[in-house]
Amino acid sequence: MVRYFTSSPKFFKVTAFVILMLMMTGTAILYLSNFKWATVYVNGETYRCVTLAESVEEVLEEIGLELREEDYVYPPRENKLKRMAAIAVVHAQPYVINHDGMRTEIWSVGPKVADVLLGAGLSWQEQDIITPPVESTAAGSEITLVRVSSEHIQEAVTLPYAVIRVANDSLYRGQERLVQSGINGRQVNNIKAVYHDNQLVERKVISSELVVAAQDKIVEYGTISSISRGGLKIGISRVLDVQSTAYCSGVEGTGCPVDARGYSQCTGKATGYTATGRKAKAGDGSRNNPYIIAVDPKVIPLGTLCYLSFKGGGVTTRHGRIITDGFALAADTGSAIKGNRIDILFDNHWVAWYYGRRKVRVFIVESVTAE
Repeated sequence: MVRYFTSSPKFFKVTAFVILMLMMTGTAILYLSNFKWATVYVNGETYRCVTLAESVEEVLEEIGLELREEDYVYPPRENKLKRMAAIAVVHAQPYVINHDGMRTEIWSVGPKVADVLLGAGLSWQEQDIITPPVESTAAGSEITLVRVSSEHIQEAVTLPYAVIRVANDSLYRGQERLVQSGINGRQVNNIKAVYHDNQLVERKVISSELVVAAQDKIVEYGTISSISRGGLKIGISRVLDVQSTAYCSGVEGTGCPVDARGYSQCTGKATGYTATGRKAKAGDGSRNNPYIIAVDPKVIPLGTLCYLSFKGGGVTTRHGRIITDGFALAADTGSAIKGNRIDILFDNHWVAWYYGRRKVRVFIVESVTAE
């Protein structure tokens, strides 16, 4: 008969030992089954650890790795940790982006400039200027995005006419004659305007269309530099065609009306002298005793020797031939004598009165020599 049980002390000891070993082995297996082996790669450095952590984030905290929200972690931080885990971490870098008149600060793990811009929520057009270029490595800390835009404009342009001066040996110095009037031209330019961040940086003419051609102004100028009068060669610098009137000195003996205040009709408070201090006495038109004329010093400087040329060689009134062509000295001024106008001094008020208003040619004298 076979016996299946025994009460031998040895049997119980062996059985207890086996049970204990099985329990210890089970406990060890259960304990060891919770351990995980993790390798963490951070910007070129490697960390290895055995951990009981449940998630990727717990492992990173155990190794004392400080992270920003923008840092890249793979597998994601919230993932459960596998028994044999490899974790990659890329730290974000700070960047400043200059764009649209602003400065935006951002942390990014993007390897290229384009990644950093996209991370900041910025888009761009092909023509925009980005520094450094979008495909380059985002190594620097500052990126500039310049918005480039353009528009085409039609612009009307005035083409000024040119003035062409032609010598004419039949005119005196200072005389001019208009041969052809000048007309401004007109041109339409097609312009491409380029803007950087809405600021104009370039205007380039793409094409032009001539609408009206400019017409040059043609002016003839005199070259005659001297005249011959009475055996004298008179060198002239210019000639003026002016309006002339006449006056007297207003002193006693001239017949000039005087008011109750003692002011004469021609000169007001009569002194008997001109503005240059010369005695106000009419000349005879000779080189040594020229006529006295009042002038506008802006047109004919005081002290200038002139030669007067009248139509018909002189002026005849009821008083006879009161003046003929001859030399005159710019020695006086008058409040009414402005621009191309002169006033001729006579010794008698009524002779001056009947002179009236007449055109006279005034030669500005440079030199006088005998022929």
